[in-house]
Amino acid sequence: MRHSLKHSLAALASLAILPTATAATRVGSPIDGTVTNTTYYSSGSFHGSVDIAGQCNDPVRAPFPGYWNVTIQTTGTLCLGGGSGSGNYNEAKHGFGDGLVFRIRHFIKTDKSYDRTCEGNCVLGLVGDAHGSGPGVHLQLDKNGTLLTSWYSGYTARNEFLSFDETVGYI
Repeated sequence: MRHSLKHSLAALASLAILPTATAATRVGSPIDGTVTNTTYYSSGSFHGSVDIAGQCNDPVRAPFPGYWNVTIQTTGTLCLGGGSGSGNYNEAKHGFGDGLVFRIRHFIKTDKSYDRTCEGNCVLGLVGDAHGSGPGVHLQLDKNGTLLTSWYSGYTARNEFLSFDETVGYI
């Protein structure tokens, strides 16, 4: 009995040091639209994010459940398309901890644009003007400010049409 108890305790102790796998977070498209940019712009310069062109004023939904911190820096409600600069600089971000942050940018502020937990695909705003590329959204993952591209590599490609909630990638 004593020998089997010792082996049982050793087996339990070995389980305590096994690494546990974390489930990947699936990122669904927050809008219907065509991917216009991914790792590199068509000019060849680094972009490191996914841009999806959309229709002005279509709802922009959370791409996965969780707490979303919304920052409004542009209070305009027009979607003009074209121009230059970074467009509507409104942002919704979800922090995973350890410096890992997912961001959605360029949406128009609505009465739904506030900090909150989304259990499903709640509306965060409306498709706004991203200036250089017209109306759409910008999806970005960074760790301590460094852009990460592996989350969408192999899942999403430039000129691909994505339906709302179709998989963009995994975090």
